[in-house]
Amino acid sequence: TMRPSALVALRAARGGSRGFSRPTLRQLSSSAPPPPPPAQTAAPDASRFPQPPQPRRSIGGGREMDTRDLMHTRAFLGYEARVTHPANYRYLLGSLGGHAIIDPEATMLSLRKVLGLLKKISFSGGKVLFVSTQPKLARLTRVMGEQSGHFYLARKWAPGLLSNWEKKRLQVRKAVDLSPLAERTGRLRQSDVQRSLDFKGIEAMARPPDCIVLLDATDLHQEAAAQNIPVVGVVDSDSAGRDVDYPIPANSNSIRFYHTLAHLLVRTLREGGHLRREMEDYRLGSGGGRRTGGGGERGRRQG
Repeated sequence: TMRPSALVALRAARGGSRGFSRPTLRQLSSSAPPPPPPAQTAAPDASRFPQPPQPRRSIGGGREMDTRDLMHTRAFLGYEARVTHPANYRYLLGSLGGHAIIDPEATMLSLRKVLGLLKKISFSGGKVLFVSTQPKLARLTRVMGEQSGHFYLARKWAPGLLSNWEKKRLQVRKAVDLSPLAERTGRLRQSDVQRSLDFKGIEAMARPPDCIVLLDATDLHQEAAAQNIPVVGVVDSDSAGRDVDYPIPANSNSIRFYHTLAHLLVRTLREGGHLRREMEDYRLGSGGGRRTGGGGERGRRQG
């Protein structure tokens, strides 16, 4: 008979009792590395497939605003449905939770009309007057007028500013210029300084404006209509909008919407003025070239 140790050695030499042997942990760790993964094929050309539409770029370089941006500004939320003015039903989608819901598409369409109007006015050399009497919009109104290079009334409306322009113009100049008053009395009252700040935005206005942008429900007493001056205004669901010719239906309590509106208006007025200056430079340059060429042609003919 064969000893057990010899039998084990014989089986190990033959590959075990079943013709194979299990690798040990040391053998597994010292084995050859696994083969590398197969090379990845090149990605298909993306130009062969239809691409999603890219956001359009405006002249100012930013993305054009859409209805989703209006939803973020909460411009769609109106007042309670029971106080809705009948003239504003055409701008509403319905009511939700007792509040009127303003159609964002109607707001966007009105914005496009207003921006086109203001751009034409700025291109033709006209001036715009921003008007607001709400304290929360005073600083924004002043910034809009200063950044766009136009006029503004951020504290109070001056009755007779449009209907009685010549007389009101003298009163505005007297209120703004405090030097004669200080020289005569030797002191200034707080009311005088406050009145000067009220009319600071129309100090350089030499004629009535070509358009008025009304940011709130300030009553203009039909002065703009009598002078045939178009009025652009923000109209909420409860506003009658009697003085407004180009209404913008939106939430008048949303400061975020007003900041977005201010950005659009200022950018549009700047674009119109910049385009006007470019056309003037081109006209002067081309006109000078034609005159020079004409003179040279006449000189050659005479010679």
